Amino acid sequence: MMTFPCIQCGECCRHAGEVPQLATKVDTDGVCRYLDKRTNRCTIYDMRPKVCNVSYMYQTYFKAQMTEGEFIQKNLQVCCHLNRAAGKIANVERLETILEHFNP
Repeated sequence: MMTFPCIQCGECCRHAGEVPQLATKVDTDGVCRYLDKRTNRCTIYDMRPKVCNVSYMYQTYFKAQMTEGEFIQKNLQVCCHLNRAAGKIANVERLETILEHFNP
């Protein structure tokens, strides 16, 4: 099993309101209420919703459709998009470097 190379930017948590399965977990601004905005860490990480667990989502829903590496690559591309939209260019460059060296 591969490990998702999370850069802990918190952008996925800042867009949790766009994920229907997380509707009950977000504040009025659409940000997950469990995101510690100071550290960009999940305050309930060990009990986080399954939709937030890349490995679980791959094993449960996507294993028959693509390799785990391809799934991680697609998730990294979403991270890149979210950071670009937020204007976090240093994070985009870091993610692009990870993607360049990532071999699914």
